[in-house]
Amino acid sequence: MTRLEPEIRRLTSADAVAYRDIRLEGLRCHPEAFASAFEDERDSPLDRFKELIVQSRIFGASLEQRLVGVVGLRAHAEVKLRHKAVIWGMYVRREARQYGIGQRLIEAAVAHASNDVEQIQLAVVTENEAARRLYAKAGFIEYGHQINALKHGGRYYDDILMVKFLGP
Repeated sequence: MTRLEPEIRRLTSADAVAYRDIRLEGLRCHPEAFASAFEDERDSPLDRFKELIVQSRIFGASLEQRLVGVVGLRAHAEVKLRHKAVIWGMYVRREARQYGIGQRLIEAAVAHASNDVEQIQLAVVTENEAARRLYAKAGFIEYGHQINALKHGGRYYDDILMVKFLGP
């Protein structure tokens, strides 16, 4: 059996429909993992998802022309924060998790950011051990713990704050 090879690329506004579908799936299936909520985004017009793609750098992974993973990278616009960027919105569909897509998406985001920023930050829910291992393997280190970072369904979730230093 041959291993499928994912295509990793930066999304464009032409990918808005596929991006909306995978983003809403992630928000619905794993509400504890995102600051945004499915309820807040499900009725958003397609133009909102096009804006997200244009305003951030969103990388996608496709298998057999189907978008199966995404990650966002947003650089800070403020003068004193321009040396930093944030990883956000990471999600890989369950059926595609055995192909190393998460690692490839993070590598693409880091490679892209290394031209512009000195560090990349992210937050990951403490209970998501697989994601924490993925980020650590990619060189991110834990630097903080945000208690009650998110509240969903009456339950609080803590976040681990992580950073990867890229150099000056």
